[in-house]
Amino acid sequence: MQMFRHSSADMWRAKKPTLERRSTDGRRSSVVDWINGLSDNNNYKTDTWVENSSKLSRHEEGCERMTRNGSVCAVEESEPDMPTQHKEVLLTKLKIEIKNIMAEHGAKKFLNLNSPYVTSLCVAVDACLMDGLRRRLLTLFNSPSSMSLLQIIAKSNGSAQQVLDQTKTIEEHHTSVIPMHLIWIREALYMKSLSTIINHFIDSKSVRRYYDSNALLMDPVKGRLVATLLLAPCMVTYRRMSSRNDQEATAEELVEGAVRVRNGENSGSTSGVGSRPPLSITRQVSSIAASVERNGSVSRDYVFSLHHSCKSTLLYGKNNVCVAMNGNDFAKGYMSLQKFYDGNLSLKWVPNQLMHASSQPSSGHSNNGEFTNFWKNTINIEMQDIIYIHLHQKDESSPTCLTFVNCEGVQSAPFQLPAGQHSIAFLSSLETGLAPLLRLDPPLWTGSTKEKILPRLRKRSTAVANPAMLDYVFRLVRTSGIEPSPEDIEDPLAPSPIPPMHENCVSLPNSPYIVDNVDSIVNFQIGKACQSMRNQIMARAFYGWLTYVRHLRTIRTHLLHLVDTKTLICDDDCDPVDEKFWKQCRAEPTKENEEEFLKRVYWRGIEGVNSKEIRRMAWPYLLGLFEWPEYPEGRLEQFTKQYWEDIEEWRVLEAEVRRRDEEAFRAARARKAASPVREESCEVFEDPNEPTCSQHYDRENLISLFRANLHRIDKDVERCDRNLMFFSNKDNLESLRRVMYTYVRRNLEEGYTQGMCDLLAPLLVTFEDEALTLECFTILMIRQRGKFPQRPGMSKCLLNLRSLIQVVDPQIYALIADIDYAQALSFAFRWFLLDFKRELSYECTYKVWEVIWAAQRLRISNDFSIFFGLATITNYHDVLITNNFDYTDMIKFFNEMAERHDCSRLLSSARTHVKCLQNLVQHLK
Repeated sequence: MQMFRHSSADMWRAKKPTLERRSTDGRRSSVVDWINGLSDNNNYKTDTWVENSSKLSRHEEGCERMTRNGSVCAVEESEPDMPTQHKEVLLTKLKIEIKNIMAEHGAKKFLNLNSPYVTSLCVAVDACLMDGLRRRLLTLFNSPSSMSLLQIIAKSNGSAQQVLDQTKTIEEHHTSVIPMHLIWIREALYMKSLSTIINHFIDSKSVRRYYDSNALLMDPVKGRLVATLLLAPCMVTYRRMSSRNDQEATAEELVEGAVRVRNGENSGSTSGVGSRPPLSITRQVSSIAASVERNGSVSRDYVFSLHHSCKSTLLYGKNNVCVAMNGNDFAKGYMSLQKFYDGNLSLKWVPNQLMHASSQPSSGHSNNGEFTNFWKNTINIEMQDIIYIHLHQKDESSPTCLTFVNCEGVQSAPFQLPAGQHSIAFLSSLETGLAPLLRLDPPLWTGSTKEKILPRLRKRSTAVANPAMLDYVFRLVRTSGIEPSPEDIEDPLAPSPIPPMHENCVSLPNSPYIVDNVDSIVNFQIGKACQSMRNQIMARAFYGWLTYVRHLRTIRTHLLHLVDTKTLICDDDCDPVDEKFWKQCRAEPTKENEEEFLKRVYWRGIEGVNSKEIRRMAWPYLLGLFEWPEYPEGRLEQFTKQYWEDIEEWRVLEAEVRRRDEEAFRAARARKAASPVREESCEVFEDPNEPTCSQHYDRENLISLFRANLHRIDKDVERCDRNLMFFSNKDNLESLRRVMYTYVRRNLEEGYTQGMCDLLAPLLVTFEDEALTLECFTILMIRQRGKFPQRPGMSKCLLNLRSLIQVVDPQIYALIADIDYAQALSFAFRWFLLDFKRELSYECTYKVWEVIWAAQRLRISNDFSIFFGLATITNYHDVLITNNFDYTDMIKFFNEMAERHDCSRLLSSARTHVKCLQNLVQHLK
């Protein structure tokens, strides 16, 4: 084995000669010395490259490599040249930014295209593209940036041309503040074509001639690695979020964005408009939960939580603790160690910039994004997830570096504590906080002055030059483990024995407290993870069962009466009602044809070559005005005769009202001309103290009541659907007025309420017969009258809609759970009052009304409109949840979506909701 090891080393040295760069004193300098020579500040050094001078002399012949049996053999390794080192630095930076992007995307469904994570990745990609780029390319295009490369390949690559066009569009509109050489990279990410474009850079001969031979993209392995690494960010969903100064996206744009995401379409479309930013933003990758709506300063609250909290105890705090951010850059901040009531420890660090800015009321989330990068750099480490703590120090007068490694092998950024006893103070506080569940291995010693000191362990190594170990690796183990053996602890006065070891093989120093080959802390973490998974599974099962039980209770209490389980209709593959079927129904007006007619209307509606003519004949039967075997000719003559008799009666009252209005107007004008003091004129519209109607009216009361209703009708008729061609004709407006006057005269006790004209107008457009329109409107108002103001029907509809939302869509219900139902669902008030007439076009209104009437006639549900309202809300689930709408946002959104809904989809969804509730109710019974 020894001969094989030597021969392998010799062969390796023969194939790969050593490349060394020696200093003036003859010793080989490390890579970190070269990197620090490029830095502006040489006082800061990375914890990874801080080496003891004795170690350098000890390992001059080569570096150490671990073998399978746990020993270390000395091998010789060549030092990479400067271009290779520069490539590694660029790739490392790129990997870090990609990791940040993927971690951020894992906590959210999408990423804002203007976020600092995307900008940082664009900077790293631009640095990789600019590496080794010859200067003559810059003189050709007068643009010292990577965008020159894009212009070269845009002629032969379609994706590059699209990115270039979009970049120029942004430049023309001045819609971005970041440099143009970064905008094209960002747009390529948005279009998911960045990896393809970089691959084209590598393959294109017209581009390769502008690079030096040692450029990163020209490397046959690392150049392709850049494009391969960018495949992951290209799969992330990006959205263009409007800033506070930009105009908010319209409701239609929000719906289009949600549809694209739901259908999985390419989000790289340049015309896409992302959803607006949510009102509350929670960062899950750090310990900060920030909300733009929160009162006070976020940074101030977070900084104060580092000092005192009702749920935790501050064990250790130190300011000006440096943390390595990017390469050799260190940032100073405040570090604290806290112990919570459940025994868990948490290590927190926040930059000094946020500490100083905490006195500003809104500095933590300023509009210019100055503190965004600082919030990204905050650190929160849960100590129960940590296995190893590495302590590195050069001497007592040098700073100390602490690095934490969790159970997954991921190490934290190095913490650099000032010179002195600060590291011992921190470890002492940590050891105290870990008790009684965990302990440090090896434990700290108690010195002669009763103070904690670093332990001195028996060193199993060939090096005896240094009596004290300056680098330590502490483990966090359970206190239930095996206790340390006294003979393994080194006596400070006794000389250290040197065990016989091979000259080229050095055993790794193992902890004296670990006697088993199985790592107990790893087993503990695995067991802890399994227990956590078991608890989560049980919790999900329990809360799922609890939610189901609560939903069933809501159904029993509030929703049983909404559907009738005696009539379960599943014939959804029938044909719509057309001219042929309607002629068949009138030729054979049997009970079977009536049932078939109602089923077809419910599932497919009325369609045909002349659907308006079919509706004109079918709606009176659908509303119940005519019996199914009845022929309408005789009844229509009777309706027309009675209608004109009523008109002659109320025209006498109208003439008297007009005369009194004219007299009141003249008297008011005379009083105004005679006196300079303004007096209140007689109110001719609505008197709040109107006399109550009795069965017998005297003439004055009759005129007074008719007068109040007449003026309300006049105002509503003049503004009723004037954009419709039918009502642009004054004769049709007059017909609408006559029908409404007649209805009010027949129902003077109930009177006129705003909105009745909206229900009457579609009937008049369909029938074009005033007498028939009045009779159908009277039947329609019997059902709708209870939903008008001062009636309990509207409150009942809103309560039922709230209960349905609770059962069907708990996420939307969570948005309105803390709001009173009348206020939270105020946008639905107009829906139920007018049966969605103002939310839909006239053609869609006809379809919805037909289904509502058919559902009532089939005894499926007397409140199908509630299910249609439920479908209208759940259809925009993604928009409501993604944008975190409150009730004012919902009012604005649904007002903007008026006459833009997909009626067919909403009707299908409403029928599905009815069927599901029928099945649940039948199961409960």
